Amino acid sequence: MPYQEKSAIISVFVGVIIFALYFYFTWQNFQSGLFEGADAGAQIGRSILWLIGGGIILNIIAHIGFSIIHAIVTNDQKPSFVVDERDKLIELLSLRFAYYIFGAGFLISMIALALNQSFFIVFNIIIFSAFIASLVEGLMQIFLYRRGF
Repeated sequence: MPYQEKSAIISVFVGVIIFALYFYFTWQNFQSGLFEGADAGAQIGRSILWLIGGGIILNIIAHIGFSIIHAIVTNDQKPSFVVDERDKLIELLSLRFAYYIFGAGFLISMIALALNQSFFIVFNIIIFSAFIASLVEGLMQIFLYRRGF
């Protein structure tokens, strides 16, 4: 299994954890009524900022930890994550599908906004489409590496 495929597996796993935590805490805050009232927009903004900041930190920690464990397990002194044209093509192909999914989710959120839905619904449609796009990107990379693209 190539390094890039293992890295994609780590990205999918971390992405699922990050968004599961986000949706859990967002649901708890929604149930308690935090996203209603005059400061609902500020609460939505704070929750999205926590998602972005926490996601970046968790991804960095996971990938550094993965690199360390990979180096220890494989007993490799020099890095084995050389990127060639095939890796770039796999990344671009999976990224294209992720952009399609995110674009469709953004369009759905704008339709929801035009139908007078709350900002909470609109922003969470955007966040959910970003999650699905990230998940599809990672899973497509894994599929293409396993298929031998």
